[in-house]
Amino acid sequence: MDIVINFSRPGKGITRYVERLVDSDPVRMKTLNHVPIEFRQKWCEEIWWQNGCLPHGILIGSVMKYLYYKEWLSVMQLLAIDGDHLGYYVDIDTPMLKIDREYYLTDLFLDLWIPPDGKFTELDRDEFEQGVRMGLLAPYQIKKASQVFENLKLSVTNGEFFRMIY
Repeated sequence: MDIVINFSRPGKGITRYVERLVDSDPVRMKTLNHVPIEFRQKWCEEIWWQNGCLPHGILIGSVMKYLYYKEWLSVMQLLAIDGDHLGYYVDIDTPMLKIDREYYLTDLFLDLWIPPDGKFTELDRDEFEQGVRMGLLAPYQIKKASQVFENLKLSVTNGEFFRMIY
């Protein structure tokens, strides 16, 4: 079954994703999408290789998403063409909200890249600070995003993050 996820990026609009539902419970929803062959190279070049998240030449075959109803984050697990785990990209965002038959999240800019070795990299701190300066986030969102981000880094270090995924 396919579902629609509306991902709002303050100052940049809303992107609608159609995702294949894999699993859903009261805590989270899990989706899986295969990256179209014609899109793989460009997506990896422009995002994943350029940002240093993946080594040049490694292509993403599919993306498993973990979207939470009460957590202030969502997780993309990147998988290689052969299904090998490439890493987790964690977005700090609002908890997922269901309205009618669609789902809604708002990006709070801060992101974390967690490769297989678990040595994470902070991403988009500059975007977060710019969003704060521009007034794109409410004070409670700024505070919550900062708290969740610090807790996330701690949970990766102590292994709790990985238990949350599975």
